[in-house]
Amino acid sequence: MRCLLIDFSKAFDTINHAILFKKLFDLNFSHNITLWIYNFLCGRTQAVLLGGIISDWKSITASIVQVSGIGPILFIIYSMDLKPLSDYNKILKYADDTSLLVPQHSSVSLEAEFTHISSWSDSNKLKINTAKTKEIIFNRPRRPRKYFPSP
Repeated sequence: MRCLLIDFSKAFDTINHAILFKKLFDLNFSHNITLWIYNFLCGRTQAVLLGGIISDWKSITASIVQVSGIGPILFIIYSMDLKPLSDYNKILKYADDTSLLVPQHSSVSLEAEFTHISSWSDSNKLKINTAKTKEIIFNRPRRPRKYFPSP
């Protein structure tokens, strides 16, 4: 079995609000809940202070608050439509950690699944950090043959 541990660069910081709200609307969340999430995420600004000089304030149009209780849940909702090409392959997600499992005899290769995940990532404005994405190959060791002496 091959396992790919996928790292999304700054996953919580790059969640696109427009895409997130489209996904929330598609899930038919309560209007009040969606409005609450909208008010929580939108209308925030940020500036940078460097050497005693502050930059202009800029609107934040992406990111979810990671240390909030709702941040990981919003990332899970954001990535709900990321599914493997083959039913034999599995994508396991926990907050922003994503693992792809491809058994030895799968009809869809790990490379094809990764291309699919990369395409999903591009369309959802997330970036895969290939330097931190790692592959693990699990092999079942062969059992040693035991030769017994003749009786």
